Amino acid sequence: MMDTHARLEDLKAVAAKLSIEIEFGNFADDDFPIESGFCRVKGKNLIILDKKLQPESQAEIILKALEHFELETIYVPSWIREQLEKTQ
Repeated sequence: MMDTHARLEDLKAVAAKLSIEIEFGNFADDDFPIESGFCRVKGKNLIILDKKLQPESQAEIILKALEHFELETIYVPSWIREQLEKTQ
């Protein structure tokens, strides 16, 4: 079984191949709550992650974002494909 950090690096690599930027931020602002997740800003695909989240949670958020993309034309590690197939 891969460790969480290796999985997170795999997910970041797949996101990069899809031109999805990953931004880390500190979301501890009570006046303006921000949630981690996928969005489009000025036509760019972006995943925003709270840097205080556990690596497992960061990996889940990236994985969920990848569900929206066509992955047939790029290399995706088998464990990521398996996870995505479970959610379909």
